[in-house]
Amino acid sequence: MIDRDYIRRENEAHDSLMSKGYTPQGADKGFKSVCVMKFEHPEFYDNPVKRGKCEVYHFKNWQEADAKLN
Repeated sequence: MIDRDYIRRENEAHDSLMSKGYTPQGADKGFKSVCVMKFEHPEFYDNPVKRGKCEVYHFKNWQEADAKLN
């Protein structure tokens, strides 16, 4: 059975991360963790050379990532 409330909260957290300038990348095999990236210059998202340095974070789900990243 699908927990629609959980999925709604995950989608809201994903959108919140994007509005904060983070780039949610997806889940690993088996959905044990999600990966979030923070680029030095996110305005160059279409040009990897200009994006600059990147920090990578791993969390249990998007909600946890949204709560811990400002």
